[in-house]
Amino acid sequence: MTIEEALRRESLRALRLEPPVTVPSGTPLGQGLRAMREAGGAALLVLHEGRTIGIFTERDVLNKLFPGCVDETLPIDRFMTPDPAGLTLDATLGEAVRLMTEHGYRNVPLKDGDGKSAGLVSARDVVQYVAEHFPTEVANLPPGLKQSFATKEGA
Repeated sequence: MTIEEALRRESLRALRLEPPVTVPSGTPLGQGLRAMREAGGAALLVLHEGRTIGIFTERDVLNKLFPGCVDETLPIDRFMTPDPAGLTLDATLGEAVRLMTEHGYRNVPLKDGDGKSAGLVSARDVVQYVAEHFPTEVANLPPGLKQSFATKEGA
């Protein structure tokens, strides 16, 4: 199978996803920040009755908060991205890449058949999958995406 075929055919179930960091709606900002920090995650899902109602990412921290200037007792809901676009576990890797590329996302919430939170897929998860399943192709890529070598290497 080629990388292109894998992106078209493989579902997100093929990824080894870690359980996402989640907090309930109304969680104080400071508690959400601590949860992200302790898990070493770049994002957390904000849930209401098991459904993802928002996503709070490291970009939200950088763009919406100024360290020391925000009341950390405010609810995280005030700083999250509400109603984030999401996918199901049956979506393909290519669909995840397309959503990330078109909207500039690095993290996409996953939903089960009932619309409940089923995880979180990151750009890193997709890159790791490709690197593990196609090591030769990845190792032979030029350093830049549009770069080509003027001469062949070797003796």
